[in-house]
Amino acid sequence: MKRLWPGWVLCGLTIVLFVYMAAFEAPAISARINGTSLPDTVVTGYDHDAARTLYAAFTDELAQSEAAGRQSASAAYVSMHAGSDLLFPPMLAASLAFLAFAGLNARGRANAVPRSARITLGIAFAVAFTYLGFDYVENAVADALFGPPSLKLTLNADLVPVLRVLTIGKYLAIAAAVALILSLWIGALRSRRRERPET
Repeated sequence: MKRLWPGWVLCGLTIVLFVYMAAFEAPAISARINGTSLPDTVVTGYDHDAARTLYAAFTDELAQSEAAGRQSASAAYVSMHAGSDLLFPPMLAASLAFLAFAGLNARGRANAVPRSARITLGIAFAVAFTYLGFDYVENAVADALFGPPSLKLTLNADLVPVLRVLTIGKYLAIAAAVALILSLWIGALRSRRRERPET
């Protein structure tokens, strides 16, 4: 497992970035729009009513920010997608893929890796990078809905269900990847137990 240390470092950095985004960056933006949750953080996605509420909150705050000559919450939201949330999705996808590989690698050397475990690893890789696609497209759609230029127009209601599907898909992909990773690690632990000599 010593050869895997770069992967563990990546996982640590991913956790640090997530904590920064979840505990500082996203709450700071939400606080400026009456505490409304950002679409990225709502597991079940935003329906039309919730999207209209968020749109109105962003629009009101934009007017206040323009009058005060400061960056708007909407601009900060788009900047987050172009900064920390541009780095986080590939880091998380790579971390999930690494954890799946580490779970397979954790099996005892004396036991051959079963075909089912290799298939599980392949599916975990595919799901992890499917999450990456969901997250990036979700960010693009959210920017199209709630970015500063869009707030000068009416809410694009057609994009709201698209955003919701992407958000739900993102979280389902993460959940599926975690379940596959757990199955690999559980299989590795069982393999190691069988490998131990009986006393």
